[in-house]
Formats: sequence, C-alpha cells, structure tokens
Amino acid sequence: MPRDVFDLVQQEIPRPEYYVQDILPKSGVMLVYGEPKVKKSWLVQHLAFCVSVGIPWLGLTTIQGRCFLSNFEISPISYQWRLKDMARNFELQPQMLYEESHMLMYLEEEHNFNTFKQWVRELQPQVIILDCLAACYGGDENDGGQMANFIEKLTLIKAESPNSSMVIVHHTNKNQMAGSSTDRARGHSRLAGWVDTLCYIAQQPTGVQLQIKARQATREVPNINIRFANYNWSVN
Repeated sequence: MPRDVFDLVQQEIPRPEYYVQDILPKSGVMLVYGEPKVKKSWLVQHLAFCVSVGIPWLGLTTIQGRCFLSNFEISPISYQWRLKDMARNFELQPQMLYEESHMLMYLEEEHNFNTFKQWVRELQPQVIILDCLAACYGGDENDGGQMANFIEKLTLIKAESPNSSMVIVHHTNKNQMAGSSTDRARGHSRLAGWVDTLCYIAQQPTGVQLQIKARQATREVPNINIRFANYNWSVN
C-alpha cells in the first residue's frame, strides 16, 4: 500500500538498531569473506562471543543477543576446542551462545532446510552465523536463479526468529584484478547485492584489515586493522 511521505515524516519512527554498530542491523545480513586461511571462522566466532556477552567487538558497540554458530566445515572436535580456547577471554552466560557442528549440511535440500529451520525456531537466536556458504549450499554459486532460490530459503530461516540477523562466511573469487573489495565475493552478484553489509578480510603486509561496505550505516565505516593473538581479536 503506497504511503504519503508527508504523513510519514510527521510520525515518530525509531531509528534502526544494530547488533553490531553500523554493520549488523537488526533483521539484516552481513557477508564476511576473504581468502583461505585468513581466519574468517575465528573472526565470526569472536563476533558471536562478543554479542552473546554484550561487549564491544573490534571497537564497535553491540546489543546483547543470543547467537547460533553453525559450523558446516570444520570437524566437530576441532571446532569445540576452538570454542573452548576462545571462551577463556569471555564471561559466558548460559543460553546465550549455541553451536552446531554438522558439516556439509546443504540447506537447499528440503530435509536439511526443515531441520535447520526447526533449530532456529527452538533457539530463537538474534544472530545466526553460517560458516561457510560452500559447505551449506550445494548448488551452483554462479547461477543467478539457483542463488535467488537459496536466498529465499535463508530469508525463511531468518523469519523463524523475530528481528534475527544473519552472518554468512564466504570465500573470494579468483579475480585478482578486481578493482574493489565488493567485486571479490565468489559467485553470482545476487548474493552480494542482497546482503546489507560486505565485510572483506584483506591480508596486508602488516596484518589483517577489514574493509566494510554497509548500506544501512549512519556513517562511512573506515577500514579496521586487526590482529589475532591468544585466541582473541583486537584492533591493531
């Protein structure tokens, strides 16, 4: 139903809220991508710990929320040890951070989709993390139609938990000549075009840098130089 903008601007409208300041809006989607072995999984795991506790992440404020870490790539034992190692840096609270290490669970398949949707319905997480796309999507990443169908599946999963946001871990393509970080996400452009925030992890000579493009941000988010030490990420 069309709305008269004159009437709209007279109303008291709450400003958008973010689970992570400027880059992860409530009900939004963020794509975290980079080359292999740049510690993408460690980074999103750290984000989940920070949001579940309600403390800043890399200098960005957070709103505390229940997080669901879904690992489809790393073996369950290895992943659980990663969680134990990182947990030393946090004062965790019960029922605020959940994980599932299923490995290769293609969510476009009906049984897997229904199972995962049920988990979200039961847990009611505020932040859902899928790590990584290649291990939870078995279709052709470069096919626009298939990717559109998968995006619809992800939207339905998010709808199971009100105001939930989603973080998707992904890889870069092989185009070394790409002029912008926004062109480095692997697969069809539908995915990069759908998400609210692109978070590219760039390996630099001096360390690791986050290059962020966020369409809902209230400001231009500057690049963030970060480092990983003692199972903890910090601003460099």
